[in-house]
Amino acid sequence: MHDDRIMVLGAGPAGMAAAVTLAEAGQRVLVVDQSAAPGGAVHRAPLPGVTASGLPAHKRRWSALMARAARQVARIDIACDTRCSGVDATGAVLLTGGLTRLLRPRGVIVAPGARERVLPRPGWTLPGVVTAGAIQTGLKTSGQAPAGRILLAGSGPFLLAVGAELTALGTPPVAIIEAAQPLKPAALGLPISYWAEAVRYRLSLAAAGVKVLTGARLNTISPGLVANITTRHGKREFQADLIGLHDGVASNDTGLGAQSAIPIMRAGDGREVLGARAAMQDGTRAALAMLATLAGRPAPAEPTTLIRQRRAQARLAQLYAHDEIGALNSLPKDTILCRCEGRTLADLDALGRAPTARDLRLTGRFGMGACQGRFCAEWVAHFSNTQDLGRPRLPLRPIAIADLLAVPTTDIGD
Repeated sequence: MHDDRIMVLGAGPAGMAAAVTLAEAGQRVLVVDQSAAPGGAVHRAPLPGVTASGLPAHKRRWSALMARAARQVARIDIACDTRCSGVDATGAVLLTGGLTRLLRPRGVIVAPGARERVLPRPGWTLPGVVTAGAIQTGLKTSGQAPAGRILLAGSGPFLLAVGAELTALGTPPVAIIEAAQPLKPAALGLPISYWAEAVRYRLSLAAAGVKVLTGARLNTISPGLVANITTRHGKREFQADLIGLHDGVASNDTGLGAQSAIPIMRAGDGREVLGARAAMQDGTRAALAMLATLAGRPAPAEPTTLIRQRRAQARLAQLYAHDEIGALNSLPKDTILCRCEGRTLADLDALGRAPTARDLRLTGRFGMGACQGRFCAEWVAHFSNTQDLGRPRLPLRPIAIADLLAVPTTDIGD
């Protein structure tokens, strides 16, 4: 079970930057990712024969990082199609899938990226309603846009990015419904690179005649994918074949605590959502902090580049601020909160004012599905004043008996 490597969970920009930094310092590293290849969400590997998409600057930085990783191939092991079930108090890590092992590494750097937020709405579980992130995943892997009329709705600059990618592939969205009104004086304080990216997206959308409705909210989705919208000028309806929802991102911090016999550190958007530009820098920071901890030294100071990106993200959050609480509090009682188990706001109310985690999971069935609360924990917390649903617990996801039986006997009892 004992392993002399440092484990990095996540092979996106932050995870690979951490792995390369550790390897260049002479450490052996095991990188684990549930995807088929390194890249994360930003640099998701396309299918064979498909040209990778993305901004040229991002692609150049990723190519340079992977070139450094290639030079450290003797020290970096990468296990793709592999899932981590958590780190227990002794530092043991159960891996299943492509690599099935029970290991106790010297330390763990957790770099799972961000999770997409989607506010519950009546009709958001209908067939044909997905996250905008899921649409982008399909674009990046296949190089093809879905057929039919596509509507993007919610809030955040990511909607513009996905809309521009759809447009580039010849299927511009019928409209982008943005709840915020981001053209505010605070925008003047954004870095030039943020402005350049936003202008690029808006120009491509404008050239294709895509309507971007700001200060508008998607209230309900009716069968047949009819989106009912409230705008600043009244109500509208859009008929769609596919609806992509997105309401910002949050750190993907569900599941792994910090109480363990080995050092556990977070990196990238899994620690703090600072965007793709900062992910590699934060991966390097986490690696240097891990090296210092293992050597008994204080961690180095945070780079000033991360501080600047934090300020930029805070200003971006100001631009996209809107009445999200009001939208939640106006939901009808039959609105589904837990997509996996089909549990509604009325089901949550039936559990009382302050249900325990046991009440929520065993009686209410909230957070008991495939996502283990990643989608609904935030909304359950809002309506119940209970924060227990999204707290770390082991295992992170259900483990099949077949996976347990596949663990080498040499890993057990050490």
